[in-house]
Amino acid sequence: MKFFSYLATLLAVLCTTGCFFGKHKPQGSPPRNVDLSASTNAPATTNTFLVTPDQGVNGRVASVNENLQFVVLTFPLGQLPPVGSRMNVFRNGAIVGEIKISLPQKDDNSTADIVFGDAKKGDEVRMK
Repeated sequence: MKFFSYLATLLAVLCTTGCFFGKHKPQGSPPRNVDLSASTNAPATTNTFLVTPDQGVNGRVASVNENLQFVVLTFPLGQLPPVGSRMNVFRNGAIVGEIKISLPQKDDNSTADIVFGDAKKGDEVRMK
C-alpha cells in the first residue's frame, strides 16, 4: 500500500514540475514575405534544361587479332553499323584508336580493321 502512495506522490510531483520547466519562450514577429525571384543567384525562368539520349551506335570489342590488325565487335541486336563507317575506340573514357567496319557481319557481330591506335578486349566503340 505504501508503494502505491509513493508512486502517486511521485507522479503528482513530476506532472506539476513539467509545467514549471516547460515554459515557452516568447516568439518574435512573424517572418516577412521575401521575394526570392529578385535575387541575383536565382536561375532565370526562361532557361530550360533538356536531356536527349545518344542515338549513336555503341558496341564492345569481343576479340582482337593484333597480327592482322582487325577486331571482332559485338553490338546490340539490330544496331549494326553500316560497312565502311569509322568508329572511335574508347578505353576508360579516352579515345585510344579508330576502326573501320568491314565484312563479314552476322547477327550482332561485325569485324573491323584497325586504322590507327590499338584496341583491347572489352573496349567500347562509338560512332565518330
